[in-house]
Amino acid sequence: MLGSYPKGAYASAKNVEGCPDGKLQAIWGLGNQLFAFSGSTPDTRSKGRPAENRVSSDICDVRWNTEMHTFITRKLVNETHNVFVMLQGQVASSTGSNLQSQMVMSSKQYRAILKACSMELMHMAETCEDSDERESCEDQLQIFEMIQLIWGFCQILFIEVTPDGLLLNQLLDWIKWHFTDGKRLAVDILHDEVPAEHPAYWEAIFRLLLQGEVDSVRKLLSLNNSNQNEAFLSVDELLRKMPQWAHYHHALSAAEFDMKWRHWRDECQRRLEEGHYAAFPNLETLVMVLCGDENVFTEMKDMCGSWYHLLVSKMLYQNPTVRAPDLHYHAEACMEEFSLSGTRIGELDNILLAAIQFDIHQVIKDSSAFLSTGSWWFVSHFTDLLHHCGQLDTQNLAYGSNLREFLLLEYASSLMSHKSLWQVGIDYLDYCSVFGRTYITQFINHMSLDNEKKAHKLLHICEERNMQEEVQTICKVMGMKSLRRGKLGAALSWFLRSRDVTATSKLTERLIMEYSKTGQFEYTDILDNLGPAMFLSNRLTFLVKYREFHKLYESGETNKAASLLLSLLEARLAPRTFWITLFKDATPLLESEKVIFNSGQTYVLMHCLEELRHELDAKTDISQKLTDMEKDKLDLLQLCLTRNLSKAIKAEGTVKTS
Repeated sequence: MLGSYPKGAYASAKNVEGCPDGKLQAIWGLGNQLFAFSGSTPDTRSKGRPAENRVSSDICDVRWNTEMHTFITRKLVNETHNVFVMLQGQVASSTGSNLQSQMVMSSKQYRAILKACSMELMHMAETCEDSDERESCEDQLQIFEMIQLIWGFCQILFIEVTPDGLLLNQLLDWIKWHFTDGKRLAVDILHDEVPAEHPAYWEAIFRLLLQGEVDSVRKLLSLNNSNQNEAFLSVDELLRKMPQWAHYHHALSAAEFDMKWRHWRDECQRRLEEGHYAAFPNLETLVMVLCGDENVFTEMKDMCGSWYHLLVSKMLYQNPTVRAPDLHYHAEACMEEFSLSGTRIGELDNILLAAIQFDIHQVIKDSSAFLSTGSWWFVSHFTDLLHHCGQLDTQNLAYGSNLREFLLLEYASSLMSHKSLWQVGIDYLDYCSVFGRTYITQFINHMSLDNEKKAHKLLHICEERNMQEEVQTICKVMGMKSLRRGKLGAALSWFLRSRDVTATSKLTERLIMEYSKTGQFEYTDILDNLGPAMFLSNRLTFLVKYREFHKLYESGETNKAASLLLSLLEARLAPRTFWITLFKDATPLLESEKVIFNSGQTYVLMHCLEELRHELDAKTDISQKLTDMEKDKLDLLQLCLTRNLSKAIKAEGTVKTS
């Protein structure tokens, strides 16, 4: 693992059956991950114990909150990640009504992606042959559907708030989206040879009526054999004239619409009381619904299926201009009606009730407990939306960050232990202003560098965020890995990128020693293209310049080659053990018929040779590393230098011959 584990990461020892010491230890992994093992802490568990009695080396990889790691949920994570990042950019550049419309659009995009994933899950559950896998799909589908229900409802109350405060049209759309039995029955009936005789004919009509599907109800009634009867024609007229806010909200005020609707309801009640529908009990029941009769809703609550469906249906026919603050009075009555019939009020019901009561923090709290046992996806994205809509207070929690950041941190942490989703998690941490950078640093320091591709991804992330310390650490680790594998060229590249002078110098000395043994340069493509990076280390500078000397010599530029070789000796950049090699390279130049080293340069070479001899006479480490043959070659070199000095002096004309 890259870096060290955080201090105090070891879990407290507990007696565990099956462990040799009766103890279980654990150490943090990446994100929601622990590595568990048996025995004492690493620094004491093996001391003073025979090898055969030491604890098992088995390590268990323990992870939690991994539900977002499945195929469908990965799709949800990746697609909603794009919406999240775009939203953060829009928040930074938009204000007022533009920002509000962006919030609504983003909320709908989240819901559309969630719906698409739900449909795919449904298909998988229907086609899956493995019972366990099918059950898993069904469980996940149930969670997704509950999230859609809560999100759609909360969007109406907190995000897509209408200027007039009326919300019935949105609530009807919400009910129609989640309760589709009426439409499904209507389709079956329309395909029947005799629709009016279908056993679910009237059930479909009532279900559609409870959702405000007036046109669909009229269509089904028109298929009845008695559709020309005066009673049927009367009902059709009432349905046709029924005021609907969706048709009038641009032309009428809420008060004017309410007056128009009350006149219509009075007409429904008058016709009902006059007994226009006494001969047709189902029609009479239908008109009782139009009149908002309390008893008939009690009878039909099973067709609604839930108290919140019943609530919307009752508001449609009893109080269509209801506003959000008054909704909870009616909701409590509907919940009580279902409770009296033995229906259990569950966690989902409590979340919706908290939303109706405008207790946003309770909605988030209950959703976190009920829907986030395996994933923080919903609460993190939903809270982010509420935060940007100004629906959440900005007070900090006890440990320094606000609620939005806390949930985003939890969600990002749940992604970090996955092999690819960790990159998504990093992007979420970018938008956590208090602890985000700290989390990124810790996660990167604990990330296993499995291959160079992953290392380059991490480097890109660090460089984008100006995390130079982490960049250097990653490069050092990759350099050491390459070094252990014998990939010296790759190791050199990593060390240079990390700007690690010590490691670069040691590796360069190794390359120099290998050249001493083989007489061949390795990794010439790297050495020839280092540029200014060669100045990181004196040893590396020497190696690059020494390589340049050989290139000049091979190309016939002997004077330039000689000057470069001399400067390398003068600068003392080369290891002393390598000086003998440099003198060997100088020998052909000294023995050349043409004078290459002038007298001054020759004196410098003689001084360097004398310096090397002095160290050999002092019995230093250098003398022990040189062979007797190499030491003998120094005498030959002395002779070559003397001869070259004579030639140079003659060539320079400083001594006249007789």
